[in-house]
Amino acid sequence: MAWLFLFLPILAAPADDLRAAKEAVRDGEYAHAITLLSTYLEANPSDLEAHYWRGIAYRERGKHPTLKNRVRQILQRGAQDFEGVLAQDSAYQDVLFQYALLKKYQGDLRTAISLGEAQLRHRRDMVHVLAGVLDLYWRYLAENAPEKARQWLRTQSGLFTQVFIGRTYERQGLFDLAESYYEEVIAEEEDHAALVRLPVRLALARLDFARRFPEAGTVGVMEAIEDVETATEALVLFQEIRTIASPAEISAFRSIQNPADYRIFFEVFWISRDPMPAAPYNARMAEHYRRLRVAEQDYLFYGFRSWYRSQFTHEAAFFPETYTLSQDYDDRGIIFIRHGEPDDYTVGEANSWLYRDSLLVFHFAPTCMGSVCSVFTHFVPSPEGPTFHPGIVGLDYIDAERRTGAFLMQGLSTDRHTWPAGTRLWEMPYMMASFRGLDGRSLVEVYYRVPLEPDDGRDSTLVEVGFAAHDARWQQVSYVRASRRRAAGAFVERVQVDLAAAPHNLSLYAREADGPHLAAHRFQYTPARFDQLGLKVSDLLLADSINVLPDAQLREDYLVHVNPAATATSAEPVFAYFEVYDLLAAPDGQTRYYLAYTLIPDRGGRSRAIALQTQEQRSESASPIEHVAIDLTDVPKGRYTLEVTITDLERGQEAVTSRSLEIKN
Repeated sequence: MAWLFLFLPILAAPADDLRAAKEAVRDGEYAHAITLLSTYLEANPSDLEAHYWRGIAYRERGKHPTLKNRVRQILQRGAQDFEGVLAQDSAYQDVLFQYALLKKYQGDLRTAISLGEAQLRHRRDMVHVLAGVLDLYWRYLAENAPEKARQWLRTQSGLFTQVFIGRTYERQGLFDLAESYYEEVIAEEEDHAALVRLPVRLALARLDFARRFPEAGTVGVMEAIEDVETATEALVLFQEIRTIASPAEISAFRSIQNPADYRIFFEVFWISRDPMPAAPYNARMAEHYRRLRVAEQDYLFYGFRSWYRSQFTHEAAFFPETYTLSQDYDDRGIIFIRHGEPDDYTVGEANSWLYRDSLLVFHFAPTCMGSVCSVFTHFVPSPEGPTFHPGIVGLDYIDAERRTGAFLMQGLSTDRHTWPAGTRLWEMPYMMASFRGLDGRSLVEVYYRVPLEPDDGRDSTLVEVGFAAHDARWQQVSYVRASRRRAAGAFVERVQVDLAAAPHNLSLYAREADGPHLAAHRFQYTPARFDQLGLKVSDLLLADSINVLPDAQLREDYLVHVNPAATATSAEPVFAYFEVYDLLAAPDGQTRYYLAYTLIPDRGGRSRAIALQTQEQRSESASPIEHVAIDLTDVPKGRYTLEVTITDLERGQEAVTSRSLEIKN
């Protein structure tokens, strides 16, 4: 419970040495704190505050010694301090909860739960207690078989016994029975209903994800977020995400002062990770809860998260703060929850996991300090036995340890989304372009091609497509989602949206409603500005063909068959479409401008540029629409930039627009 020290009560210190002792506890210097507090208590033996803090210091110190009898002696000293406080004032601060944590360290989770529940009855206003009590219940379930845990819970009358009886059934896959217990709790009209509402809502959402109802699970979590009214409720929600939060997000959470900002924090947390924000469910959220279920089965950690377990993990500088927030799981579980199944792995004296997209590698093995060896798998600094290419893991032991430190810092500060097993990813090229819109905004068009090819004999399938636009603060400004039955074969569609000329987070997806295929893109995009004075030009669209209606004047009169992949062959022309804005008219009322088309190869740059064609144009419009067919017959294959330069011959001003193009022979 590394988060606990964020919420410990701050009491007025009667003496400098007591103040220094409390600071030592907060800094993790427990031995020093015990010395200061023991000295202080020699002169002030009945001081409750000093006993309270020494009990905490003994408890935390008790996690670090390696000999079991030594642990018991230190924890027992802490218990004596807490019992002394309780004998004088059982309602003193959160002493019941602090004692509950000590009982947890002693392996007595039943007593810990009873003490935690008693704390809730005495002081519900303590921010950290509710989340802490829920954690105690969870640890009891994790460390006992469902039947055994259920048998004891049924003898209890705590606030959350019904909820966690439901979770025992959930852990056995008996989802209907679990749901009946959750709904029974919701139906109760007790004075503690508000206290249990959020845990039950989250339990139901978790159940929906386990049943593979991601839409219902997403709705449940988002409704829980909307209900957050207190820091206590926010901390319960934070416990759900602490295993994937970044250091910056942890810092931001700590700084929040009001409920509205808590709600915004959680909404942004999930939306910013969602690969398909316009979809009816949050895919990253669904994957997070799937990984939690796997980790709860395969990677639970039953000991103390303490640095003495290996010489490597003793080096705390290798680890960001996020490491200590994942105390329920061993080191493999921490990485699994953040990054999912590894793309490749090796088995030897140490296991190594590789994630190809980020080139992260992690090594795990049981570790020893002196004669004491851990039975759990921990991070180790370098591989032992067969592993990946030395260029990835390190050329020698020193290089491997250096790289491992960097891998851990990055890997424990980030997370990634992966799609469920069996998902088949479409290649869905897209092309974006900005044109002048209304009221000073930009008209943004997104073209995308879905390669719909049902592979089970069907001649059509139901396809869901969606697009979402969020501003830089992840506030939604536009979204569209539609489902349509499509015949087999690729199709191209367009999304249009008016956006301010400011940074936006855009997303686009397509998926089979009744099949395994999908594609999703997320990208940052700043629309071009068109409200400045002088000559301007839109982005360039590349197309397979352009059909122009008779007497065309408006952009709707140009039927542009956009090629989102921006590919062409030398055997066929490539078509380009763009719009010119605010040319200066000559005395005769017409505008005169010059167009130059150039292909610039990626290899060789402008020194090998190919001048395609130039032409002078006249128009009765100050903002003409332009399109052209470009002959590529003699152009070698390769990647190019098609650049169009527009020169206003009346004003002598230039504007340029361009687009990448790949030519295939």
